[in-house]
Amino acid sequence: MGVSEATPTPEDSRVAIPWRDLAVALAVAIILFAIYLARTDFHVSPREDTMECVVIAEEINAGNGMTTRIIAPSVLTYLDRIGRAEPPWPNLLRSPLPCLTIAWLSRVLPQPLAVALSSGIFFLLSVPLVFLLGHRLGGRGAGWLAAVTYVVSRSGLWFGVTGLNESGSIFALAGIACCLVSPPTWGSCLAAGAFAGVGYLGRSTFKLWALPILAFILWRSRGDGVPRGALRVAAFAAPLVIAWVWWGATIGGMTGEFGASAQEDIIIRLDTDLYPGRSPSLTFEHWKTGEFIISHPGEVVRKYGRLAEKSWPWLVDIGAMPLLVAFFIVEAVIVFSGGKRVRIQWLVYALLAMQMLLVPLASEGHGGVGPNRYLDPFGPIAAAIGAAFAFELLGRYQVQIRDATPVFAVLVALTAVPVLFNMVVGPYHGAHVARAREFGEFVASRAEPGEIIASTHASLDAWVSGMHAIYLPMTPEDLLRMDREMLAVDWVHIKRRGEANRARTVAWEPIMSGEAELPGFVLVKRFDDGGVLLTRAD
Repeated sequence: MGVSEATPTPEDSRVAIPWRDLAVALAVAIILFAIYLARTDFHVSPREDTMECVVIAEEINAGNGMTTRIIAPSVLTYLDRIGRAEPPWPNLLRSPLPCLTIAWLSRVLPQPLAVALSSGIFFLLSVPLVFLLGHRLGGRGAGWLAAVTYVVSRSGLWFGVTGLNESGSIFALAGIACCLVSPPTWGSCLAAGAFAGVGYLGRSTFKLWALPILAFILWRSRGDGVPRGALRVAAFAAPLVIAWVWWGATIGGMTGEFGASAQEDIIIRLDTDLYPGRSPSLTFEHWKTGEFIISHPGEVVRKYGRLAEKSWPWLVDIGAMPLLVAFFIVEAVIVFSGGKRVRIQWLVYALLAMQMLLVPLASEGHGGVGPNRYLDPFGPIAAAIGAAFAFELLGRYQVQIRDATPVFAVLVALTAVPVLFNMVVGPYHGAHVARAREFGEFVASRAEPGEIIASTHASLDAWVSGMHAIYLPMTPEDLLRMDREMLAVDWVHIKRRGEANRARTVAWEPIMSGEAELPGFVLVKRFDDGGVLLTRAD
């Protein structure tokens, strides 16, 4: 039997907030987070994009503002056009929230812990929100099932200790869903807008996700009159616009272009037929998204079709919680078949639909970080909806919750397998960081202040040496042209990046092996890992 408008439901605004349960859920998450952090060390050697945020945080704390010591050839191309090729380089790739959070935390905590907490804080704060959403939709049991599954999944603990921005996006989306699960008011829309503003500072896609949210607010306000609907829309939009204007003006002050960004340029060109075996970030090109689509429509269409086929099935694994998300998908089938009247579900469906249409314009697998990072932020709120539907099914089939508890426990345990595996394996990044720091100290002790290194591992080298670094262009000829026309480099570090990225170093193999020389540079040292360090000849 469907749920009518007149029947009080768990999403009714009169449902009391379970403060005690929220506190217990947060406490459990804190304990598990501390254990997981002690048993793993992803934060000791952050992923490449987090490492770039760490370097930006160091520049912020050094009084250099939102600048970076790391740059890609494609970004350099843009900066060269506007006369900013020389350092300090404005941060055109990384969203400000992770950088600022790491910078603030690093002032009072060791940097590795600051990296972990930069995402961990948002992970921990999102746990009560996921619980609250599940509770509003399906009661106390659904809240616990959603929260515990989220905590032990890769989208929970794993993202939470890595410094990646997914935890911030999950926090913002869960907050928005909790604010809008009840009939909208001016205050709830303002709170949702504040969550969206925080989310935007961590992930620029929120400016697009705002469109279905605004439409949802208008839809929920359709019976309350135009003035109230307009006021609620304005309340939601205000914090988001403030965040957008601040960040756009900050970047505009450094580049002369409001809201300038290199992220969309790189993403739209990834996985096209134009750059086989290499990343477009290593090419001396820079495009506006619209310009690229107009200039290369065939490549974009082929890319879209190819990635859509691969990426849309990932929907079942969003947030790395496939067993619980399966309930969410089953409920969606019922909803779209007209079997049930819902509210907040429609917002999640609309957000997911928009994101699924955008994903094929981006890139495949987003750097290979396990589950797809473009869809993962929606996993916890989808899991909360799925948990509520699971408990609704128990009621429909007159199953006692205590009888279903062992089954739910197995579901949670299976979701936790990857996280448990990480804990069993334990820390293993420390040795890698130690070797990297040895290299950083070696080159920094020989370099003059302000010198620049071109490297296959630019983010790592910039982090451990304190130098400015550019990702090594694809060929020696590209480097020499860049050296003459855009940016002179003083050091060159070449090291293999694994078989998957071998295309990045194929043209450099003769120089690495000693069969050829790089004009204008001399060999400084060969390393045991096969890498070589060159410096400019006197």
